[in-house]
Parts: sequence; structure tokens; C-alpha cells
Amino acid sequence: MTIKKTISAREALKNVLKSSFGEFVRDIRECDEVTQTDLAKRMHVSRQFVNAVEKDKANVSLDMAIKIARALGYPYEAFVEMFLNDLLKKSGIKKVVHLESKAA
Repeated sequence: MTIKKTISAREALKNVLKSSFGEFVRDIRECDEVTQTDLAKRMHVSRQFVNAVEKDKANVSLDMAIKIARALGYPYEAFVEMFLNDLLKKSGIKKVVHLESKAA
């Protein structure tokens, strides 16, 4: 039997800001009690690919970040922000991206 450590929502939000895109995907997936296999089926990819994403070993595109969000049932904006901010961080750029809706 596995016992999961639970943390408060406030702690979780602090950790999200420090997370990589892969860690973010894993945390969301686990919180929603979705297995890697189930997520892979929803996305029509292999479980190994999902595992590689979560371990930050896969080359993920912006389109794939959106596909992951939709497969998990979330709006894509948070996933896109995390994806872009992770790219910036890995490139050594100390800037943060926030998405805003464009006025019509």
C-alpha cells in the first residue's frame, strides 16, 4: 500500500511556480487520479511518451502542451504558460510569461 503525502492548496500553488512542465503535468494527472496509461490513451500516444514528458525527457511542442491540457480536461492557458515559462527557465532567461485575452 502506498501512502501519499498531502499538502495544502497554498503549498501546492507555491510548488507549481517552481515546477517544470513535466512535473506540472504529473502533479495534475496524479491529483486527478489519472494513470499514465489512461492519459496516453486519451492522447493517442504511448505510456512511455507520457512518462518521458513527466520526466522532462521528451521534446514537447506547444501543440502537445495544449493536447495534454485537453486530454486532462483543463483549459489550455495554464498549460501553455507553464510550458513557455519552463522553456524560458531552461534557456536561462529570467523572464515570466503571462497570457492575457486579446481585446476584440
